[in-house]
Amino acid sequence: MMNALDHAIVAYWRQPDPRRLLDVFITQPLAEDWRAENVLTVPVFLSHLLDADPSLGAILVDGVRGGDPVKVEIVAQALNYSHIPARTRLMEKLVGEAAAASMDADGADFAALSPTHPVHVDMLWVSFFATGLTSYLDRITGLLDGWLPENQLQDLLSRAATQPDIQAQALAGLLAKAAQMTLTAHGQDCLPVRAALERRAAAMDGLGAALAARIAAIL
Repeated sequence: MMNALDHAIVAYWRQPDPRRLLDVFITQPLAEDWRAENVLTVPVFLSHLLDADPSLGAILVDGVRGGDPVKVEIVAQALNYSHIPARTRLMEKLVGEAAAASMDADGADFAALSPTHPVHVDMLWVSFFATGLTSYLDRITGLLDGWLPENQLQDLLSRAATQPDIQAQALAGLLAKAAQMTLTAHGQDCLPVRAALERRAAAMDGLGAALAARIAAIL
């Protein structure tokens, strides 16, 4: 179930309005519909907005400072991921000198993210929603190459903790499953998703291409 912020993020690529998005984030209470994944994915989305318009940083910090600690943490992480000139000063204003001093020096590069957990697939999605760059969708469709039948995937996952030699295959299958589910969900009303699936299918180079064609056909 998506909350108001989820809906605003998913729709953002169609008509970017950063001030409205920030208003939704700042004013929405953390109610029962707030998902745990928001804590990990919203900072990624906000960091892209900050990189596109560094002046938003002061609005975010002033909007959450002294308020809900979860929102403060999300904004702090967004600043840490970002590349804006004032990131250290804003972090100090938000959570203090110690946190500012421990920031990652170079921010984050989500275009180069190598997923090692299903939530990283969600990070690629919010990167697309924030920027409209279809290269993120191509990264997601590329994960389909690791697809496995459900019974085989579950068997590998049950043995992966004690058998290191199958961990890479199990992870690839898990990421492919996340990619398949999210491509199917978002592809219903997002033409760039369908186009990305068609690009992957056109390669005709194996299981990933075949699965991309299958997903595209049912959208």
